[in-house]
Amino acid sequence: MNDVSEPVRGRQTIVRPRDAATLILLRGAGRDLEVLAGRRPRHVKFMPGVYVFPGGAIDREDNKPWPVETGGEKLSPRLLRSARAAFRETWEEVGVLVGRPAAPSEPHPSAAALTGVEAAYAAAGIAAAMDVLTYVGRAITPTRVFRRFNTRFFLADGAHVHGEPVSSEELEDVGWHPVGRQPLAALRDVSQFMLQRALGLRAGAAQAEAPLFCTVRGQRRILVCREAIRDV
Repeated sequence: MNDVSEPVRGRQTIVRPRDAATLILLRGAGRDLEVLAGRRPRHVKFMPGVYVFPGGAIDREDNKPWPVETGGEKLSPRLLRSARAAFRETWEEVGVLVGRPAAPSEPHPSAAALTGVEAAYAAAGIAAAMDVLTYVGRAITPTRVFRRFNTRFFLADGAHVHGEPVSSEELEDVGWHPVGRQPLAALRDVSQFMLQRALGLRAGAAQAEAPLFCTVRGQRRILVCREAIRDV
């Protein structure tokens, strides 16, 4: 959901972009570098056959703190709910949890009071550790697209992934793809840009300012994402 899709046909109607979040999970290095991704089903209208990182739209419940989350003190409210959405969507789409083993002293909330993703974390003894995330940047789908998203991208290392990825109704061919040996097929320009940015961050070679990938007057632009340097 984090890339450009088919243009609007007929009369132009500007669609307000929906807030979304995506998680780029990397492991290995050099020729052994792998990224966790899946392919959108070919029968869907939105980005059929395109490889994407797990992610999706932010829901209302993502505003609420999770009893199984830790380490979110340094994130702004907007980035914090985006991080929850990234964790939730990753679990829903590819079946893995991202975080650290919960400390023995941490209380175990009642499963009856938990959402699906919260219960999955609690049952596995994993804390949804927000501090394993690095903010990569933001991308806004162009106005000419019929389905638009205002997406925040996060990076986490494969060492913090718990469970084996599996395909779902939303993503096919899910797995650790060896991008260190060859580019991932059918990866859109936004995803490719954010992947390169994530690799730079992982290597300590990227600029500190998070980028905003957007379209201005029909032209692709890369601006500075101001929300990464102030509370919003």
